[in-house]
Amino acid sequence: MRIVFLKIYSQNVRKMDDDRICEKVAKCPIYTGILEANPVLIQTYKNLYCENGKSGREKCKRYQVSSRVGYSPPDLLPNSQVSVEDIIRKMEQKQ
Repeated sequence: MRIVFLKIYSQNVRKMDDDRICEKVAKCPIYTGILEANPVLIQTYKNLYCENGKSGREKCKRYQVSSRVGYSPPDLLPNSQVSVEDIIRKMEQKQ
């Protein structure tokens, strides 16, 4: 009985951890591009946005934009002060 409980518990914990981490973080270009030389800032952004569950993703401008149009500009930071609508408008103007 105890082994079954531990197995179920560990699977649930793993699921919760997976839900906390943005599925886009592994390929996010800001970590291999504009922030590559700043590991402290990278970890700060990851803690606040990428590894902070749904609330982190809801605050991330990159996630918000890509959820609406399928991608986001490679230089867009998670804490951009520009509205999602303005970012998308600017993206459309560049096409």
